[in-house]
Amino acid sequence: MPPQPQRLFKIETIWIREYATTYLPTEAGFSFSDEDLRASGITLVAVKHMLSRGRVVFADKLDAPGAIWVVEGPDSEDNWYRATIRVISENLDVTLMEIEPTKREEPNKKVATE
Repeated sequence: MPPQPQRLFKIETIWIREYATTYLPTEAGFSFSDEDLRASGITLVAVKHMLSRGRVVFADKLDAPGAIWVVEGPDSEDNWYRATIRVISENLDVTLMEIEPTKREEPNKKVATE
């Protein structure tokens, strides 16, 4: 079976990048757990950079208002992260649910087989 094309989340990616570059993390309904962020060892500045440079790789509408998005991208030092966020775009409400370091995946990397 030929590989299936990945779904692109262009609108979501544009929205989260604009949100992250327009607002400070303490503005416009951005919420997160201080303890979870400290435990992960990731700074709020790194989260902001990752959201402003990353791309949405998964999006799913919730039964309640909003959607769950998974964003992957680098911070200002090219450390890659994967964040799960809940977004209610009409209220500019973004909640950081989980963030973890990840490795950058090369999109067209071919695996040698012998």
